[in-house]
Amino acid sequence: MKKILVIEDEPAVRNNLRLLLKAEGFEFIGAENGDVGVKFATIHKPDLIICDIMMPDFDGYAVLNTLRQDKTTAMIPFIFLTAKADRADLRQGMQLGADDYLTKPFTRAELLEAIAIRLKKQEAVTNLQNKIQELQELNVKKDDLLATVSHELRAPLANMKMMIQMLEVIPNEERKQHYRKLLEAECVREMDMVNNILDWQRLESEIQETSLETLILQYWLSNIIEPFQLRIEQRQQILKVNLPPHLPPITSDRACLEQILRELVNNACKYTPKYGEISISVELNDSARESNSTTTVIFKIANQAEIAAAYLPKIFDKFYRVPDADFWKQGGSGLGLALVHQLVEKLEGTIQGKSSDGWTTFTVQIPTTISP
Repeated sequence: MKKILVIEDEPAVRNNLRLLLKAEGFEFIGAENGDVGVKFATIHKPDLIICDIMMPDFDGYAVLNTLRQDKTTAMIPFIFLTAKADRADLRQGMQLGADDYLTKPFTRAELLEAIAIRLKKQEAVTNLQNKIQELQELNVKKDDLLATVSHELRAPLANMKMMIQMLEVIPNEERKQHYRKLLEAECVREMDMVNNILDWQRLESEIQETSLETLILQYWLSNIIEPFQLRIEQRQQILKVNLPPHLPPITSDRACLEQILRELVNNACKYTPKYGEISISVELNDSARESNSTTTVIFKIANQAEIAAAYLPKIFDKFYRVPDADFWKQGGSGLGLALVHQLVEKLEGTIQGKSSDGWTTFTVQIPTTISP
């Protein structure tokens, strides 16, 4: 309900306006003089002000001038209401910043038309201001990301340059092969970082649309895990998957959910030592169904390695990497978990990371059906 403040010293006129505006669905705020009107404008922040010009002590011009100097009330649409119709008076009001001018006597239709025009214009101005604010915030985010990215991209590029130089001068073929593998690893790291940065930028810019489809978890999850099985076997890690046979289909964004689980399984492989165990499980949150709240599906990815308590609060920060935890020297962008956190929020879910007793567990909980 739009609030309209009427500043009018004549009780009969004020009462007539009260009845008219309330009948049209507006919230009416009345002030009997200019001083009270300024106070009410500051307190109530109305959507529009209708103010008489000819009032004793504190006239309409003084009211408008006072409100326009206060940034909290300066943008409120302002309509003068007066028996005066002299061009000089009109010009003075407009110079002070009045939006419109109604001369008594006026009809109900004239008043409502003036109100509708001003409210519509103000809505357009507010929408434009909000859009400008969003663009300014987006600019700040981009500047911040560019500053960090430029620093993070230099390290693998410098390493690659050094390895290329070493390949040119080392005669030993075995040593050359060693540097080729290192160079390949740095190239993969650089590509991962670029891809993660692009994904992050799309999420921050809110240009990545949600594409919903039905997923049969029993089949879909197998396709997610399969590409990691060879790596797990080569590293002599142990993979355990707990997938109940009767899970219901879910409706979600396939690409987002795949990226979330692939990143978490990739991290588990990266940070699990030889002979260490990796566990992947899925379950339905039955308690949600019993309490008539949104039914959710829970994914748990755990691996046999512990993150120190001091590092745990930082794991979802951009470009953060846990020190000395990468057993296989796989490298990474430091954006993976930050991106996962953003993607989980996009799917209207939650993610938690816990680490104790030699295990680290990430728990992702998302609705079985999300809104488009």
